[in-house]
Amino acid sequence: MTIKSTPPRPPADDPAAARVIPRAQHPISRKKIAPNAVKILYRLKNHGFLAYLAGGAVRDLLLGRDPADFDIVTDATPRQIKRLFRNSRIIGRRFRLVHIYFYQNGRPTPQLYEIATFRRPFAPEQDDPEIRDQTQANNLFGTPAEDARRRDFTINALFYNIADFSVIDYVNGLEDLDNRVIRIIGDPDRRFAEDPVRVLRALEFACRLDFTIEEQTARALTQAAPALKEIPPARMREELKGFYAKKNTAAVLAAGRKFAVNRHWLPDTITDRLDRSLPLLRQAESFFPTADNDRELERMVLSVLLLPAMLESYPPGAEIRLNLIQEKIDELLKPLNQCFNLPRVQRYAIRDIFTIFYRLGRGDKRIKLLLKRENFFSALFLYAAVAPGLPPQAANLSFWERRRERLNRHPGAQGRDYGALLTAAK
Repeated sequence: MTIKSTPPRPPADDPAAARVIPRAQHPISRKKIAPNAVKILYRLKNHGFLAYLAGGAVRDLLLGRDPADFDIVTDATPRQIKRLFRNSRIIGRRFRLVHIYFYQNGRPTPQLYEIATFRRPFAPEQDDPEIRDQTQANNLFGTPAEDARRRDFTINALFYNIADFSVIDYVNGLEDLDNRVIRIIGDPDRRFAEDPVRVLRALEFACRLDFTIEEQTARALTQAAPALKEIPPARMREELKGFYAKKNTAAVLAAGRKFAVNRHWLPDTITDRLDRSLPLLRQAESFFPTADNDRELERMVLSVLLLPAMLESYPPGAEIRLNLIQEKIDELLKPLNQCFNLPRVQRYAIRDIFTIFYRLGRGDKRIKLLLKRENFFSALFLYAAVAPGLPPQAANLSFWERRRERLNRHPGAQGRDYGALLTAAK
């Protein structure tokens, strides 16, 4: 990832200055949009409302990618949207949104679509001085142009209009998309100060899309990084979830090291040892399915990040006392919990992974007992990943490799080839 120097291009204040790309000049087709999203767009349009596909979905469709989500914006208010869709619910306090649910046969969970009303930024010189609450300021309805300009990055502020199938650009996002550039909308210092989490989002988009970061955006994000310490841990955990759900954690941490960002949102025990954890993290992200199990992905990512510090204190071996292992992992989890406010079940799972990990290091071969442990396969992955760097007497993998078929048939393996993983680690 590099920094790209380009001249600043402030968006025009005139809404008529929007760049409109007709259907014949862009690749977005309704066939590439989820049918239920098209249904929502048309119902809003047929009732006289503006209805735009927005944000990342438009960006990904223009890039030839499959969008993960289809977010929709409209000039209908949340209450008007609620009246149009019985299968909907108004949610949120900071931002009032509508979630529309579609239940389909054979799916345990409904499909969820998020509908937002066009918003505008709060302007103290123009708006009611009684509006002092941030929640009120975040829910001032506006025009499509105002909504586009209050978004974070230019490539995320594009709209697809279902009325005429055109793409609408108020912030020169199409140019940045063509040039593969991440650029924040408006004054970089002010926009990062509004929401420091945009620092991580800029890095994540640059890594996931293989884009460069515009020079002024890069400078401002480095200066704004210390403010990440003030973000509530629950929100930081949601951002981390976005990284590992897209198998992008290792790339974001590598970029964060380059921009001196990581130490502002991760404990020193992790940031000081990234040289050793990043290769293991890339291996974990390639081995575990993306949308398999959020809880498992989270505990694996965090266990990998803590592993180098654990190995420094206690290399695997026959003489390791498990009570010392548990005390050490509890010590390492304290600053991590302060960063992400981890649920107790996740803290317990990480503790259990390391307990089993060191049991394997002691040569524990009680296969019936270990296979009953929920976190056995997570611990086995960690052990196979570090085994090539361990002394031969500590590797103890041949016993498990000979039972590869039994391991692979076990429900806990979830279809992953642990036998091949163990063979490669020998």
